[in-house]
Amino acid sequence: MRPDHYKLMYDFVSWAGEQSHIAGIALVGPCADDENEEAGELTFLLISDKKSKTIDAILQQFHFEQMEQVSKEDRGSLVTIRISYTSGLEAEFGVADEAWLQVPIEQAAGDAFMQGFKVIWEREALFEEIGRYIERRLLE
Repeated sequence: MRPDHYKLMYDFVSWAGEQSHIAGIALVGPCADDENEEAGELTFLLISDKKSKTIDAILQQFHFEQMEQVSKEDRGSLVTIRISYTSGLEAEFGVADEAWLQVPIEQAAGDAFMQGFKVIWEREALFEEIGRYIERRLLE
């Protein structure tokens, strides 16, 4: 993982751990591999019982660098915001509630999990089903 990725991850996890509405954080995709120096963006999966509040807090309270561009995509149970910072660093923050973890995993999400998945922090064992999904796919 690139040094700027580590800095963003550390700052974000430190900030997010103080937010009572965030129950868990995982890295998804190639950035979840510590050895991957090429990953272009960090992709976070956050579990929150207050999705809108979490998104607003990331945009208004989490200060890493100045944001150059922000886009938002609502996929129903999962809302994603993509932020490009002035340094060129890009991050994606997917925010879902615990119910999202219980529905069958969509192909696109499953493919991203297979590229990399690492639980960074969780209040309880939230991501177990994703781990089982990855294990099943590896056995196929």
